[in-house]
Amino acid sequence: MNTEFLYFGKEVKIYSSSKIINPLNIFLDDYSIISDFCFILASKYVRIGKYSNLSPYSLITGGGEVYIGNFVEISFSVKIISGTDDIFGKSLFTPSVPTKLRNTKRLNIEIGDYVFIGANSIIYPGVKIGEGVIVNPGTIVKKNLQAWNIYDGSECKLIGKRKYKNEIISKANDLLNSGKT
Repeated sequence: MNTEFLYFGKEVKIYSSSKIINPLNIFLDDYSIISDFCFILASKYVRIGKYSNLSPYSLITGGGEVYIGNFVEISFSVKIISGTDDIFGKSLFTPSVPTKLRNTKRLNIEIGDYVFIGANSIIYPGVKIGEGVIVNPGTIVKKNLQAWNIYDGSECKLIGKRKYKNEIISKANDLLNSGKT
């Protein structure tokens, strides 16, 4: 076990060009991958589930907790942002300003099992993405997404239902039960 992390599972891969801040707040489950050029600022708890992957240039930041389920693909250059400043109110903003002069919202993000988040998508604070969701590339997610649906675009519109739920879950369970867990 890697003692730099809250938990470091079996055969976890962290590529050398990734940047991780506050690893003691990160739970990396078995066979998870953090690719080159990923950035994780774990101000609070971050969980990355079994067989989940953060592709190059992915980002987790914002100061809220982030829960990523099992068998999740976070594609190239996805931004997971769990906190934001109130830029329209009477407060100041930017991290260089003292906290008492800012109005910052930090909200947890939950991403269920078997989720695919396409390249260049943005996940906003407080969002819950249900099991089996597909987020098409370039989608901006500001609302909760219901399980086994497909979403697309800057308005994150529902465009369809994902097929093969039972087959996907069965294959995942077979892998988990095969001894390589």
